[in-house]
Amino acid sequence: IEGCPWQCRYGKKTQDYIIDGMGVYVTRNKDTYTHGQMELSYNTAYQNGINGLVFHRTDRGVVKKNNIYDNGVVPRLDKPEAEPQDWHAGCSGKSRQHYSGLVLNNAEGVKLWSNNVAARYDDDYAFKQEVDGSGLPAPVESGGNNKACRGLVEMNPATVVTTATDLTICGLSKYVEVACGDHCHLIEWPYTMGSTYDQDEAYTSCEQDCEMALLGTNGCRAFSLQDDYRPGYEGKRRCFLYVASMEPDPDCASDPFNNPNGATCSYHTSNGQFFITRENKATYNVLDFVG
Repeated sequence: IEGCPWQCRYGKKTQDYIIDGMGVYVTRNKDTYTHGQMELSYNTAYQNGINGLVFHRTDRGVVKKNNIYDNGVVPRLDKPEAEPQDWHAGCSGKSRQHYSGLVLNNAEGVKLWSNNVAARYDDDYAFKQEVDGSGLPAPVESGGNNKACRGLVEMNPATVVTTATDLTICGLSKYVEVACGDHCHLIEWPYTMGSTYDQDEAYTSCEQDCEMALLGTNGCRAFSLQDDYRPGYEGKRRCFLYVASMEPDPDCASDPFNNPNGATCSYHTSNGQFFITRENKATYNVLDFVG
């Protein structure tokens, strides 16, 4: 290992770090699979180390109807992790490549249809072709109806992929839940008290209320649910909508459930839950409550 930087140990027995981790992966069939087609389709790939799907050194492929999202969990040095994990120690000082989607690598005669991909970051590749040397990758033989919900696209021809702004097309929920302990109501975030619902319909109805608010002047960046403590409402859930037209109190804008400024940002709740759009979660650094 001495005198050999981490890059030269990649793929060897001396590799002692985590740097990638593919999802579904077809590889090195170009020389041995000389007739017919190979298909890699109908997969859902998420939470993998780097790419969700790779078609590598294999010709005459069919890649269709794959949903690829939330990959690239191995850290990038230029993107500090908001919530570090213990296994990140094996990545320390190293960085994965800027890929977290679908890659065609030295593959010719590939048909690419109806794949939905969301890269982890805007500057990660969602769709990418690679080829050895300085030449251009072979054009996709045929393709279309491929959607990139987030990330860069570099395909030949470029027209086989279009951009989609609706993240749910690619399998990503619009709202993500943030662990909030027993203080799930952010009292210093401007809000409106919504309706009360039966438990089995509370999430769907409150989410719909938030979506409807987006059409109005106040907007909606998040919503929460909690047991309704009012007499006569036992067993029901109260919905709170956090409006987007006004900013949170500056002392509670960032990481509000952990009170980094010592402010009282949240109110006690019973069986509380908090849901926020991915964009606003990143903007306001809304992290899980750590106690």
